[in-house]
Amino acid sequence: MGFWNVLMYAAWGLSAIMLAWMVVDAFMVSSQYDEEYLMSSREGAEDEVAHGVALDGEN
Repeated sequence: MGFWNVLMYAAWGLSAIMLAWMVVDAFMVSSQYDEEYLMSSREGAEDEVAHGVALDGEN
């Protein structure tokens, strides 16, 4: 078996491990948080701090 074949199988193995990790993580996150919380968005909300800078001029 040549170097490139070994490298190819290693890459496929790594991708399978990453896929399993993502699936397990998705189930863990969905079991810890409510779907409404996960689907909510805070974009456009009026916050007092934007990008670490106070909007009222205070630092």
